[in-house]
Amino acid sequence: MPNTKGRGGKKRAAGSGKRPARKSVRRSSSEAKADGDDKEEFDVEAIVGDMEYRGVHYFEVKWRNFDESENSWHPKADLGCPGLLHQYMQTRVKNTADLTRFYDLLQSAEGFTISVVNTVDSAECPENFTYINESVYSEDVPRPCTPMFWCECTNGCSSDCECAERGNYDEKGLLKDEDCARIIECGTHCKCDESCANRVVQRGSNARFEIRRFAHKGWGVVAKQRLVKGAFVAEYVGEVISYDEAERRGLEDRGLTYLFDLDKEFTGDFSDFSIDAKSRGNISHFFNHSCDPNMSAYAVYVEHRDPRLHRLALFASRDIAAGEELTFDYSPSVAEAIGLKADPCHCGSDKCRKFMYY
Repeated sequence: MPNTKGRGGKKRAAGSGKRPARKSVRRSSSEAKADGDDKEEFDVEAIVGDMEYRGVHYFEVKWRNFDESENSWHPKADLGCPGLLHQYMQTRVKNTADLTRFYDLLQSAEGFTISVVNTVDSAECPENFTYINESVYSEDVPRPCTPMFWCECTNGCSSDCECAERGNYDEKGLLKDEDCARIIECGTHCKCDESCANRVVQRGSNARFEIRRFAHKGWGVVAKQRLVKGAFVAEYVGEVISYDEAERRGLEDRGLTYLFDLDKEFTGDFSDFSIDAKSRGNISHFFNHSCDPNMSAYAVYVEHRDPRLHRLALFASRDIAAGEELTFDYSPSVAEAIGLKADPCHCGSDKCRKFMYY
């Protein structure tokens, strides 16, 4: 089943959802009681979303006494809760575009199923875009080879572990220090397994996403569940390209670039490399700008320590409510924008700077 950007960093002038154990999708508890059946299996709380894909109508089920993160998708034929279905269909706003091609595009997305909603115009699917789950390197970009130190922990990394002592995450995998300069995770040579608390970004995101069409901003992404401050949301992935190629593409795509400079650990005027998510990227391709964002980007190292080619991870900078748009700030400040062109900003926040610069 179906599983206008700017540039981050230093500016230049340019799923399948898991079904909870023990859950029945047949009826809500109220409908079960109406039939004189009080078994615990009847615990569908609500229908909260739907999608049509290649002739099959799927519905998103919210389970009673379970968090939104446990929602799952089921075809209409498998549902036995007509009252909840009717209630949902009475308030549902129908999509104004055929999103079949969009769901085809998302087939390769790892993690939970990503839903797509467009109730504002006829836009169906981004053209000339390929969904990828990890960054790819352009031919003229060197492959990182700076070796990482590794730990010998076998039962999880303790506080005296050389990797974990840097204290990136707490026991729940949340970022502890929002002002940290870098995040170093346990690498491929470390003896700890994938359950180690110091392996967060490399395990991938546990967040649920909905790609939604906005009237003045185009495609954006909203959280389908509550995210707490410090939670890993997504990695910014795309094509890793050289400075010269980034300059060329930036000039070619002025005002609509997806370039993010890899300069979190670089102190010079310009970074050597950038990530371009215009033609190839993941869910982060669809994140919009906000002058009051709810995510921040961090340099992350897993396989190597080359500061020119770190990974970029987006973490929640505050608690994020279910249904809230996911955003980060990728427009230069007014002080940095001297000599740059400007377009109106449509972020809508109370702290809006009114213009985006490029």
